[in-house]
Amino acid sequence: MKFKSLFLFCFGCSFLAGASDSTKILFIGNSFTGNNDMPAIFQKISKAKQKLVYVEKSWKGGASLRDQTMRPELFQSIKKGNWDVVVLQGWSKEFVQKKAYIDSVTLPYARQLLDTISQYNPCAKILFYETWGYRDGSDMDSVMLSYEQMSDTITKGYAFMSSIFKHPVVPVGRTWLSFRQKYPEINLYDADLYHPSKRGSYLAACTFFTCIFHESPVGAVTKTISYSDAKLIQEHCEQTVLPTLNANGFTSDYFHISTLTDEKGKYKLKADAYYGEDSKITWFIAKDKVFKGNSLEYFYSAPGSYKIRLKVESPCGTRWFAQKITFKANQKIKK
Repeated sequence: MKFKSLFLFCFGCSFLAGASDSTKILFIGNSFTGNNDMPAIFQKISKAKQKLVYVEKSWKGGASLRDQTMRPELFQSIKKGNWDVVVLQGWSKEFVQKKAYIDSVTLPYARQLLDTISQYNPCAKILFYETWGYRDGSDMDSVMLSYEQMSDTITKGYAFMSSIFKHPVVPVGRTWLSFRQKYPEINLYDADLYHPSKRGSYLAACTFFTCIFHESPVGAVTKTISYSDAKLIQEHCEQTVLPTLNANGFTSDYFHISTLTDEKGKYKLKADAYYGEDSKITWFIAKDKVFKGNSLEYFYSAPGSYKIRLKVESPCGTRWFAQKITFKANQKIKK
């Protein structure tokens, strides 16, 4: 089934239409989320990697977490329910503050948002979107911080949030830092020196793809930025983000599907689901082919495109996911 995108715009929200068994993701943030439509770039990367996703964003320029609690349209999006993943991004400078400020001004509003998300989306995986330091740094209490100092302070702020609320942090800021150090000639910033350029948004989208799907973005072709820059960013995420997923708390709530053609020319599917021990897993891999259990291997008789559906039954509810796979004649391996 081909995935078709329908774009609707209303007060800073966009909707990308998808099937009921798509992975449904809500991005909440400010212009670091909205500029260049980073969620749409993420959706394009996902589609190029044959993931079925439904993406919606709700953003307001310059908004802190406190500002987000004053947006009725955001709560309408949250209360739709049935989100599989909800991403929450704060204002960068609210984490470049002393702990007393974060305790009194940031945490109460973060808790309000998180409680609402959990109330209406009990199965959702909530992720914090760690942003980056401004190109030339920023001031904190009249003290100028360098880029590296600001980046480190933001990272520590999100780590503190994660320790309080027990939700993983998507390390966009750290990925940005290491990429900037490795490729200083590639500009990740817009003209104002703090918003992302398209390359910066592409890096953020690749980091999200890696964390959500536990898979390298290498090989995704989207034409969003130049092929050479995209390849460097994809490879950087594969090398720096993928090996750190467990350490960053991304240990469950995902599935992985790989395909290969063995030496006998058989088309082999391997699928694994990583959900809670109290979850029941059912795979629907072909007409009248239904399997239960966390892992399976199956051989198709011919090359072609197939849709794999996954049913996850947990105490919080039932979720459906899907992914397309393609076997090409004489294909050696695809992961």
